[in-house]
Amino acid sequence: MLLSTSRQVRLAVVTLVVIAAILMIAVVPFIGFDMVNPIVKYQQARIEKFTAEGNPQAPLLELTVWLVSFFYPFWSTLSLIAGIVLLVIALPLYRGERWTRGLALLCLAVPSIGGAYMIVPWMNFVGSVEGGFPPAVIMMTIGLIPYFAILLAEKVDLTQKAVDFLVFLMLGVTAAENFANGHAAYRILFGHPARPLFAEGIAITYFGWLALWVGMGLCIAAIYLLGEKKISGWYAGLIGGLVTVVASGATHYFRHTTNDYLYGALMGLSIVVMLFIPVFKQRLLKEYSG
Repeated sequence: MLLSTSRQVRLAVVTLVVIAAILMIAVVPFIGFDMVNPIVKYQQARIEKFTAEGNPQAPLLELTVWLVSFFYPFWSTLSLIAGIVLLVIALPLYRGERWTRGLALLCLAVPSIGGAYMIVPWMNFVGSVEGGFPPAVIMMTIGLIPYFAILLAEKVDLTQKAVDFLVFLMLGVTAAENFANGHAAYRILFGHPARPLFAEGIAITYFGWLALWVGMGLCIAAIYLLGEKKISGWYAGLIGGLVTVVASGATHYFRHTTNDYLYGALMGLSIVVMLFIPVFKQRLLKEYSG
C-alpha cells in the first residue's frame, strides 16, 4: 500500500492521480467525442467505394459506423465517471488506506483500455488517409502513467515490483485486446448480410464476441481485486485468462484471416502462466509491511 512509502512519494503519486482525474473529466471526453465524426466520415466514404465496387466488405462496415459512434462516447463517459471517483478518493489514497489501491487502479485502467481500443479505428480510417498522431494515445497515457506509478512506488523489493508490473500490465492489455476483438466479432456476426442466418464460418463469432467481453470483464475485475490483495482477484484473473485463451484460440482456428485472435489467446495464456507460478501468486496476495 502507499502507506509503506514516504510522505513525499505518496504526495507525488497522489498528485499524478489528481492530475489524471482532472484530465479524465475535462479533456478525455472531448478527445473521445471529437474522434467520432472524422472516423465515421471516412468509414462512410469507404462504404460508398466498396458498394460501388461490389466489395462484400461493405455491409460489415455499415455496422462499424454505429459501433464507433456508440463506444467512443461510452468509454469517454466512463473515463469521466472514473475521474470523479479518483478525486473523491484522493485524500484516503494519500493516507494509504488499504481499500483505495484497487479502486484507483480500476479507475485509471478505464481511459487506458478505452484509449487502446480507439487507436485502431482511427489508424484504419483517419490515419491511413491523413496520417498524424492518434489522439487516443493521449487518453491511454493519461491513465497509464499514474496506474504504474501506484504499482511501482511501493517500498518493496524488485521482485515484488516486477510481479506487480507484469501481471497488472497483462491484465490491462488483455482486457483491451478482448474488447477490441469482441467488438470485431460482434461487427462480423451482426453486420453480415446473411443475418439472421449464420453464413459459413460466421457462427464462431458469437462465441468470440460474448466470451471475449466476459473475459474482459473478468480481467478488469482482477485489476480491482488483486489491487486489494484478495484471493478472489487471483481466481478472476485465472478464469479471465482461461476464457480468453479458449475464446480467442477457437475464433482464430475457425477465422484466421487475421492474427488478432491469436495475439489475444497468447495474452490470456500469459496471465494463466504467471498466476500459476507460486512466487507470483504469493507476491500478488502478500500484504506489504509498513
